[in-house]
Amino acid sequence: MKSLIFLFLFICSFLNAQTLVISKDSSQIKNVHKYLSYNKNNFSIQTVIYEDFKTLKTYNNLNFKYSKNSYWLKLEIENNSLKKQILKIDNFLIDELKLYFYRGNVLIKKYQNGVKYKHSFDFSDYSKYAYEIPKGKTTLYMKINSSFSLLVPMQIVSISKFYKQRDMDNIFNSSFYAALLLMFFYNFFIYLVSKVKIYKYYLGYIIGTFGFLFFYDGYLSYLLLPNTPTFNEFISCIFFIVTFFSIAKFSSNLFQSRRNAFILYKILMLSSIYILPIISIVGIFVAFIDTSILYLVQKYLLVCTMLIILLIISITIRYLIISKEKISKIYAFIWAIFMIVTLTFIINIVLGFIDTEIMTKILKVNILLEIMMMSLLIAYRLKVSNEKNLKLKIKNKEQELYILRQTRLASFGEVLNSIVHEWKQPLHRINMISLNLETTYNKNSLTKEYLSEQLNEIEQQTTYMNDTVTQFLDYFSPQKNKEEFFLIDCAKEAIQLLDIKFNKNSVNHLINCDNQKIKTVGYKKEYIQVIIILLNNSIDAIIKNRVKNPTITMDISLQKDKPIFSVIDNAGGIKVKPIDKIFEANVSTKDEKVNSGIGLFIAKRIIEDNMNKKLICKNHSNGAKFSIIG
Repeated sequence: MKSLIFLFLFICSFLNAQTLVISKDSSQIKNVHKYLSYNKNNFSIQTVIYEDFKTLKTYNNLNFKYSKNSYWLKLEIENNSLKKQILKIDNFLIDELKLYFYRGNVLIKKYQNGVKYKHSFDFSDYSKYAYEIPKGKTTLYMKINSSFSLLVPMQIVSISKFYKQRDMDNIFNSSFYAALLLMFFYNFFIYLVSKVKIYKYYLGYIIGTFGFLFFYDGYLSYLLLPNTPTFNEFISCIFFIVTFFSIAKFSSNLFQSRRNAFILYKILMLSSIYILPIISIVGIFVAFIDTSILYLVQKYLLVCTMLIILLIISITIRYLIISKEKISKIYAFIWAIFMIVTLTFIINIVLGFIDTEIMTKILKVNILLEIMMMSLLIAYRLKVSNEKNLKLKIKNKEQELYILRQTRLASFGEVLNSIVHEWKQPLHRINMISLNLETTYNKNSLTKEYLSEQLNEIEQQTTYMNDTVTQFLDYFSPQKNKEEFFLIDCAKEAIQLLDIKFNKNSVNHLINCDNQKIKTVGYKKEYIQVIIILLNNSIDAIIKNRVKNPTITMDISLQKDKPIFSVIDNAGGIKVKPIDKIFEANVSTKDEKVNSGIGLFIAKRIIEDNMNKKLICKNHSNGAKFSIIG
């Protein structure tokens, strides 16, 4: 009795359905949408064959949106073709796919596939499900269930067409992934050379895109991890997060969103760094615990992704409008087009208004063109930027040399004062000798011995004057080779050069050196010049602050086998914060009319750039302490 009822209901349902007829010599592709009917429940096959099936409207394109419901599809087929015919389903992301081929009330074939199951379909294809259609009249019942948007394009195609399509797809995908890897290594080598931070995010974007599309195309599951579907989804989720996190960071750095669009930047960082990973992690846990609500997680994940892309598009367009550089406008325009295509691809996953296979190819071509053009444009921008930086460095070096010459001229002025001071007494003595000779001669008491004695003294005075000039001029002569010298000698020579300034301003100077054999390697004259700059700086600070009992101490010591020369004053210390800013060219603690503050900048350049030593400063007791280390 039950079998008769089953037969009656089966015949009724058969009469209501439209039969897809495949002709004997058919090799054409046939779309099956208009021949399908559907039923929405989660019954077993034994129950569902008794249920009524509604007609599926063609424009639905088998797009069931996000839903926790299971769908049963029914298709009446009459296969009269002499060639093998293949049912092809172009959606690899279906969680559960079950097919039952019935002839009358007898089950002929059954398949169980999907992300949850191992691959067991008849024909090899990485990103599609493919099954052979039995000969004659059959009824196909198909159960579909997925947490993803159920966009299910289906076709019946001859086996020759199927293999031709598959080979073309594999050639296209192989070329795509090879080009993607090539561009990855191109950008990787540029990053190794340039060390520009933005390339890290661009490399992350390329890796994430490669991994996610490798999963989306089915290669990850089919070739590498065929028996671990949940782990595959976990890996793809990581690639997805890496892709959009890297895109967000790359876009915000390239288009300076932190400066130009701060609010959009904050929302973008919040979405890409926190919200997107959290939703993805929740989705992974849900996949292990309760798959019935996984569709909600997928839904929110796509919404968050679309928000990130819209924010990036907004930032890019804003930069495109405000940027004045032509090259910047070009890569902003390219990036905006790429993000719009990506947004269209994601929306199409949900709505299905474009064939998924065509949309995927458009996305891949767009990715390749974008990566090639952006890589070349960014590399060109980097080259231009490096050229500008090189010109700026040359200009700064010329300015430093100019400042150094000015500083040395200022020191030359100090030296001239010292020469004048040193020459005063010998000149006075020579003048007195000449007067004595004249007086003695007028008195007729000039003897040969007395004349010889006075001439010898004049010679001694002129020799002293000559030695003084030679000593001071030697300070200004160029020195090309490094030499080893004692620090105590540098201290003494610096004091001698500034002796007038110390005496004129009543500044006491002390040398604190327990070991007079402490020495270093470098350019002695430049080292002395730095000491003079430091001493001048301390004297000026003492004069400005009207210090009582002014004292400058030069401390020479050895710490951890490194010689240290320190200049310590009691002028009240440095008020600039942070204190290292005192070495900048445009920073001065003095009156601009008196001193520009350029001396300390030059001193640091001489010590650190020319001699590979360190010049540091700190406040010490009631004054400042400058130390040359090395």
